[in-house]
Parts: sequence; structure tokens; C-alpha cells
Amino acid sequence: MRQLSLAVVVLCSCASVASAQQTSPDAYPKLEIFGGYSANGVFNKETEATLQNENLASLFSDFAGGPKGFETSIAWNFNRYLGMKADFSMYFANESEQSTFNVCQPGSCTTTTQESSVDRRAFYFMAGPEIKARNSTRVTPFAHTLFGVARSTAEFSTASAIFTRMDSHTRTGFAYALGGGLDFRISKRFSMRAMADYTQTFLGSPDPNDSGRQNHVRFSLGILFSKP
Repeated sequence: MRQLSLAVVVLCSCASVASAQQTSPDAYPKLEIFGGYSANGVFNKETEATLQNENLASLFSDFAGGPKGFETSIAWNFNRYLGMKADFSMYFANESEQSTFNVCQPGSCTTTTQESSVDRRAFYFMAGPEIKARNSTRVTPFAHTLFGVARSTAEFSTASAIFTRMDSHTRTGFAYALGGGLDFRISKRFSMRAMADYTQTFLGSPDPNDSGRQNHVRFSLGILFSKP
């Protein structure tokens, strides 16, 4: 009888511990950190730049970076469904091509075709609310609205015996993103995240008729770390 009583006490104690260790249905991660690859596509420009510009790099500084880069974010959740997210992303491109320049000096003009290169980079700093539809499955949909700034830089260079030129230019303006995606839970702490958003940038232009507005679609894929 004493052994039976002891066994009952042990079983009750184990059950109590197990119950305490079970995840509450209302539990949610307080902190979520994401990092991964990101692709940024420009599908429409409001106006096109012309070559009538002394700084050749300024012709490319409104492209808001290149097609490839990375994105990282950190989100603090207030409850199971609502959080605040800070997002940083960078995109870059290095392009070379044959360009034609009309070089004029006092009394004469010469046309030369030579290689030129453009190095473009863009940095996005945005933040805003994130809504998540947490459920009992391994897939969690989410949506976000982000606001902030975009900073785009371009460096232009070309060199030959006839014509040598190096320019750089930077633009900074308002940016926002609307989108969302899916988190696929791998383990208690890690998930695979796939997301897409529509992004607009307003980087300005020396032309008063050009707002510098661009429309982008961004796709990102990476790992999400969750901390209780």
C-alpha cells in the first residue's frame, strides 16, 4: 500500500510538471528577428531621365539600387496578433556597357564610344505595424504596412585617352511598403519566411516636373527566429 501511494504521488507530481511545461494556447513570441535574400524589381518610372545633365551619376541615382540584396527586420509583439516591426534592406548593382559620348572642346567636337560603369546602391529604413493570423498549424500568414526613407547612391565612371569622367550622386526620400507573407514553422524557435510587398519611393529630381516616384515589387526569403 505504501508503494502504491508513493507511485500515485510520483505520477501526480510528473503530471503537474508536464502540465506546467505545456505551451499555453495564448502564448506567442515577444521578439521575432528575420534575415534573408531579397529581390527588388522596378516595374514603372514616372518619368525618364535625359542625358542633359552635368553629373552623369545623377541619371542613375533615382533607380533605388539594384535587383538583388538582403532584408532584415526585428518585430516586437504586443499580443498574439499585433506587433511593431523595424525593417532594413539593401540592394545593389554594378553594370558596365559601351556608351557613346560627344566630347566638345573649343573649335571641335569628337564622338567616342567606350566602356562605362555604374555602381548603384540603395538602403531602405522603414517601420510599421505587423498583423499575424496565428493558428494551430505550422503556417502563419502575416501582413505589414511600413513607412520610412530610402537612400539611393550611384557612382559613374568612364576612362579613355579621349574622355575621362567620374561622378557620384545621392538621393534621399520618402518610402513605404505594403505587403505580407507566410511563416512556415520548422521548430519552436525557427521558421522559414516568404514575403512580398509593393514599395514606392520618392527620391526627387532636379526636374520640377519629375517627383522621382518609382514603383517596386520586392520578394524576400529567409529565416525567422522567435524568442518567447
